[in-house]
Amino acid sequence: MSKPIVPVVVTVNLQGKTVELTQLGEDALFGRASYGKYAYAVGCERLFGLLDRHGIKSTVFVPGAEAEANPAYIAALGGRGHEIAAHGWAMEEMDAAGIDERALLERTHATLSRIVGRAPRGFRAPHGRFTERTLGHLADLGYRYDSSFQDDDHPYRLDVDGGRDMVEVPHAEILIDATLYAQRQTHARVMKMWREEIEAMHRERCLITLTLHPRSDYGSARASRIAALDDLLSWLRGLDGVAFLTCEEVAQRLGA
Repeated sequence: MSKPIVPVVVTVNLQGKTVELTQLGEDALFGRASYGKYAYAVGCERLFGLLDRHGIKSTVFVPGAEAEANPAYIAALGGRGHEIAAHGWAMEEMDAAGIDERALLERTHATLSRIVGRAPRGFRAPHGRFTERTLGHLADLGYRYDSSFQDDDHPYRLDVDGGRDMVEVPHAEILIDATLYAQRQTHARVMKMWREEIEAMHRERCLITLTLHPRSDYGSARASRIAALDDLLSWLRGLDGVAFLTCEEVAQRLGA
């Protein structure tokens, strides 16, 4: 009897200038606060170019404001086969006071649908913050999965949590580049931790979700980090039984 596949999902949180604009306003895009500009100047093409060379179709979680500011690029990513999913409007926390959660979700949904030409099927909450109504709103809009939680090593159904006919595609803090690079870890140290974690998850046939950012501060877009990621992906592709899937494909498999 053959072993089950080990699903590997590469996700990208496309956080560019929206981060600084939300936190600091229009005057934030200069000097030390200009990291977000790096994504579209250099980082995105460096990261997605690497994924394309490896033949990996990623799931890209895009804030609506990023898509509205860069519509041609986001549409082109979808045309290259990467799945475009929703990531809030402008890095807001869904449970913050005064937030009209449903209106923000609808605005992002409509914007991505118009730009990509296809309605997004998945969602990841900025900062992982939800309310008890979030999943219900997403289900009403036709979403098939969420990828905000870190509470399991395998995908699971969300019906009992309000996400009718939805699936959770969980991720893991240790496999998020921002978690480690924000601590000023070297890329060699990050790759060592990732290999150890992936090897252990592979032995147990868990879902492996790698989360990347195209930024220069807490992301993977610096040249040295891309080179290290290149080596990691080559090694990962050689592991027995791995299959690179998008989040939507994972959700479809569980739904079936």
